[in-house]
Amino acid sequence: MDSAAGATRRALAEIRRSEPRVLAWTRIESDLAMSQATAIDRDGASGPPLPLAGLTVGIKDIVDVAGMPTRAGFAPFDDRLATEDSAVAAGLRAAGATIIGKTTTTQFAVADPTVTRNPWNLERTPAGSSSGSAAAVAARHIDLAIGSQTAGSTLRPAAFCGVVGFKPSFGWISRTGMIPLADTLDTVGLMARSVADIALMFDALADTSLESVGSCEPLPPARIGIWSDAAQLAEPEVRALVDSALTRAIEAGAIVDEARPPAPYRDLLAVHHITMLADVAASHEKLFQRHPDAYGSRVRAFVETGMTIPGHTYVRAQMLRREFREKALADWSSFDVVALPTAETPAPGLETTGSPSLQAVVTLFGLPSISLPAGLSPDGLPVGLQLVSTTMLGNAHLLRIARWMEGLLEPLPSTPAGIAD
Repeated sequence: MDSAAGATRRALAEIRRSEPRVLAWTRIESDLAMSQATAIDRDGASGPPLPLAGLTVGIKDIVDVAGMPTRAGFAPFDDRLATEDSAVAAGLRAAGATIIGKTTTTQFAVADPTVTRNPWNLERTPAGSSSGSAAAVAARHIDLAIGSQTAGSTLRPAAFCGVVGFKPSFGWISRTGMIPLADTLDTVGLMARSVADIALMFDALADTSLESVGSCEPLPPARIGIWSDAAQLAEPEVRALVDSALTRAIEAGAIVDEARPPAPYRDLLAVHHITMLADVAASHEKLFQRHPDAYGSRVRAFVETGMTIPGHTYVRAQMLRREFREKALADWSSFDVVALPTAETPAPGLETTGSPSLQAVVTLFGLPSISLPAGLSPDGLPVGLQLVSTTMLGNAHLLRIARWMEGLLEPLPSTPAGIAD
């Protein structure tokens, strides 16, 4: 692995080259990053190597980094300076990663688009809410990035930007120091350009008493389940690339079969929607009352609608959530993973962040899921293959299978077309 100082110099040079077009960052700490990197190299010369030394990272601007503002796309937070590291930032530092700065987020990680552009086509969205994190990794500004996922805010940006996105099991990575959106859904998300780097990050940040990935050697799955009623929501060009990826898995020895859906997909989405709306209202009611005019239209709609949901409706949704999750775990127990497209379409235009429909249900269940680049659409836009663990204790197993699947897929061009000189 390269020296931390060398990696940081290259990262900053790449940022200078394409950031004026990509607009992935809210804050870049060049001097501080070089100082961190120099200290990492110095300490590494006299001690054991750190797992993330030589890797650069960007952190979504809803997560605190000491000495940097955490704005969350919200004007009243412009002067909100973090005095302490979040658990995530502290874990990354301890593992030797060099923090470059803060990446853009949709306001409070909902759906009002940011200024960030997709490096594959600057007129397309990088998705949201972890817009800058995905775009910065795709543009080779950084090796690693921190996002979050409440519906589809890590996996969809990863799919649209052609990188690897991982949503661990709910609760496996601490959210301390992260601005909340929906308490029963919010999950720290990880992005990188390889599964191996995702595994390194997960081991550095996750509660190791629950699970550790270790060396993340590729593991061929015995059986892959296809979630067909979900996949049918995707456009034909997306399904074609996902089907091609699964054909490669079959040719490599995996058995692929239908996975029984735990409920009609529209019912699953309804439960997620009710849960998220009510949770958002609970998190933001007081702040919204103080600064109603500072809220974007989509976040405002979430808060105002969530306030109207009766308590009995929310409780009923949670009963169904538990019932559907238990049925999924029982019905999928014979599969190593369940597969479906990550998103319904390739990246649409800048007026939207895309649909979370194919990511939200897995977030509702709290299961680990990962998006791998499955290829490019006829328009030259990345498409994602989503793999879902069939157990809450399946992070390491999922990452090993994902690494095997990654080896079957054609790598994307090293420089996205939108920023190629």
